[in-house]
This record gives sequence, C-alpha cells and structure tokens, in this order.
Amino acid sequence: MFRRRALPLLAAAVFAVPALSGCILVSTENPEPAAPPATTAAPTPASAASAVPTPTGLPKSLPTLPSLPGGAKNTGDSIGDPCELLNRAEVIALTARQISQIDKDGLDKTAATRYCQWQLSEGQLAIFVTGTTAADFKIQAKAGDAVAGVGDSAFTQSGHLFVLAGDTQLDVYARVGDDAQNLRVAKMVADRVIPRL
Repeated sequence: MFRRRALPLLAAAVFAVPALSGCILVSTENPEPAAPPATTAAPTPASAASAVPTPTGLPKSLPTLPSLPGGAKNTGDSIGDPCELLNRAEVIALTARQISQIDKDGLDKTAATRYCQWQLSEGQLAIFVTGTTAADFKIQAKAGDAVAGVGDSAFTQSGHLFVLAGDTQLDVYARVGDDAQNLRVAKMVADRVIPRL
C-alpha cells in the first residue's frame, strides 16, 4: 500500500521541484552568440571615473556605449519589440553579467504590454513596456516609493522600477545584487532605453 502512494508522490516531486525553482525554460530560443566588445573613443577622465566598476563589478553610472539604431518604437497603438531596446553589449555592460538566455514575449505590436527578459549568469534583467497616461501613472505611483532623476516620473514597488516617459510606462526589473544595486542598474537601464521608446 505504501509503495502505491509513494510512486505518484515521488513522480510529483521530481517534476514539481524544477518547476517551482524556475528551472523550466520559458523560451526555446538560443541566445545570440556573444558579441565582441564594442570599440568606442577613449573615455574622458570624467566618464572614465564614472564608469569605474563597484566592488561587485556593477558600473556606478551609465557606461559609454555605441548607439543602437531603431528600437521598440511606441507609436500610440503599437509597441515594438522590447528586446531591440538593448543589445547584448549593453546588457552585459549595464549588469556586469553574461547573458545565458533571452526570453522574448513573442507577441505582436498590438499587445497592450510587451516584455523582454535576459537571464544572466547571476540574476536577471527584464523590461516591460506599456502605453499609459500621466493620470493613470500617478494613481499607480501612490502605492510605491518615488524615485527622482529618471523619466518624467518614477517609483519603485516590489523590486520593480516603474518609469513614465511621455505616454509610455517602462517597468525595469533588475536582480544583480542588493536592493540599492538593483535600483541603480534599473535606473541606468531606464536612462538608456527611454530615448529609444
């Protein structure tokens, strides 16, 4: 009798543990091969000092990177592919982590919310892009903590940085260190992405 009950429980445990720990692949897409480091002009002393990695390897400020043409243009009723908002070199530079997998939403431009998630060697970075209004954003911001210096308005809630940029809400979720490091990286990502919206 015990063996009959134990077998289904063992099978459930074998499949439940990976599912609950996040080990199941969301996307079967293979990540792009690592790009060679971008070549840029020699940094000025001010930009060189600001891009010095912190003890954990994360940059203190937005690194100088080449511009990325195009991007996920939000044209009113359509939102482009958020995975085009940052290239591999930018994600690696902003997070100080290697990319192990890229999860794309697979949706078309008419979706209300689009996302892209980069699984990192240690942590993750995700961005969500949604159309909104300043009034709606203000209502949502009441539930969070205000963040100055990024976008038209910004707040944090549950580890996410929500940023208003015109008629677009950008939600950046960075998990690369402690809460302060995560917020710093999320702000740098937002600063990099906003001009491309």
